[in-house]
Amino acid sequence: MNKKVFLLLFFIGLQGIFCLKISAQQIQDSTKIYYKAITEFKDVNLSTKAFDYFKKKVTKALNDNKPEKAAYNLELIAYGQYTMGFYDQSEQLIIESLKLLDKVEEQSKTQAARERLFNQLGTIYRNLKDYENSNRYFDKALELNQDPENIIAITTNIANNFADQGDYLKAVEILNPLYNQALTIQDISIKVVFIDNLGYYKTKAGDNSGVELMKAALAMRKKSELLSGLFSSYRHLSLFCLDAGNKVKAKSYIDSLQTIGNKIGTPSYQLEALKLKLSLEHNHDFSAYVNLKEQVENEHFLRENKFAAIRYNVAEKEKQLLEKEQELITAELEKQKERNFKLLYLSIGVLVLIISGFVMMILRVKYRKDKVQQVYLTEARISKKVHDEVANDVYQVMSKLQTTPQVNDNILDDLEAIYSKTRDISKENSTIDLNENYLSILKDLLQGYRNNSVNIITKGISQVPWEQIDNIKKITLYRVLQELMVNMKKHSQASNVVMSFKYENNKIQIAYTDNGRGCNLLKGTGMQNMENRIKSINGTIIFESESGRGFKSKISV
Repeated sequence: MNKKVFLLLFFIGLQGIFCLKISAQQIQDSTKIYYKAITEFKDVNLSTKAFDYFKKKVTKALNDNKPEKAAYNLELIAYGQYTMGFYDQSEQLIIESLKLLDKVEEQSKTQAARERLFNQLGTIYRNLKDYENSNRYFDKALELNQDPENIIAITTNIANNFADQGDYLKAVEILNPLYNQALTIQDISIKVVFIDNLGYYKTKAGDNSGVELMKAALAMRKKSELLSGLFSSYRHLSLFCLDAGNKVKAKSYIDSLQTIGNKIGTPSYQLEALKLKLSLEHNHDFSAYVNLKEQVENEHFLRENKFAAIRYNVAEKEKQLLEKEQELITAELEKQKERNFKLLYLSIGVLVLIISGFVMMILRVKYRKDKVQQVYLTEARISKKVHDEVANDVYQVMSKLQTTPQVNDNILDDLEAIYSKTRDISKENSTIDLNENYLSILKDLLQGYRNNSVNIITKGISQVPWEQIDNIKKITLYRVLQELMVNMKKHSQASNVVMSFKYENNKIQIAYTDNGRGCNLLKGTGMQNMENRIKSINGTIIFESESGRGFKSKISV
């Protein structure tokens, strides 16, 4: 039996269902023509052009880095080669398609395509009479499937494998459980093939109830008007009648078979119909000729497929080589991963060091702020203690002495001076209420040193956004300006004091100038305290003075 006869047997039912609903997916007009030229295969010349067309689409898809699309077009070519009987070439293209699908990142998108390709491989191995591999790939297709229609189609293919080997009971056993489900599916082509094959296999297994199933399938095919399907039904019924010895009924079915074969116009269909018609005459010479011709064609077919098997073995070795290469690539990737981990750990280490340095810097700043805060709290506590204990005690002594007769007035004056100094010290170090308006508090401080002999002028003090300034900086500036004013009051003998405030680039700039007698800049306790305070908040303070030329200071915070 030649390749065309094998193709014929596939379409008439004994060879099963091959294509599982390949979707055209809105193919354009030109593409649709070539698509039909492959899937329906009526015009050899047009089919050849279709192969070239889809090969170009494969190349373009690969150039565009679209492996899924390239695999789909290869699948179409492989299907066309199968229908023409080129099983080995079809097999190779399917393997190429599967390799392309392996490159798709989202494997969930390739499930339907893999199912179709596995089913196609199963059909190819069936035609090569490699039933073990055929069932193995059909099983793989089933594992990927949840669609009831496709499950029934693939199961029919598995049953056909057993029927090909003459095990009709096993074929019926496989198909029977799905009968009720098959009646409910929408795809008429899958449904009719299932019913027709189940009916024929039942009759071959000795259950003549299968005849009614074959007749039901014939009735459905007459409604669908699919000629290849009708050919399959009439062929099954013809074979059943021939086996039963009912030549009259067999002749009626064979005549219909011959009419449909002529309508199809394909020689393989016409040859099959003619062979069945001649078998009615029991011509021994014809039967011997047919048997001998089939043996010769089978031997030729087996030789061809032996070479195909050799090519396939080479492909398998190539696959093994690719697997070895993949193992080497994987090993290299593992090494690269290890290097990447080392680099990652190193980066983490550097990051930890940077973060540690940053944390230490924050802690240092916090330590400075805490230190300033502690100094401020200590000063406030000392101020309170001086006021509550020393000043009050001095005041009480003064009160007693004033009521005591014959006390020297100079002693009273000295005590009063001590009391005034104590009160001033307490005031200079008293608590600063930062909840109040800081600008008002600062103005009160500076203007508190104005009197009949000293004029205090402030410029730009209101332009500083004091509400945005940190409390520690406010306290420090307050104490430093207070120290400047105290020094002015004690030492400078100035009549005019000018203080200019600016706020630029997030920094407070303060310029102090007086017209006092000035001094030689030998830093005493006061200046040293001011420098320490300003440094504690990362600021700078500069003093300028000469004897007889006043005193200047510049502060930047």
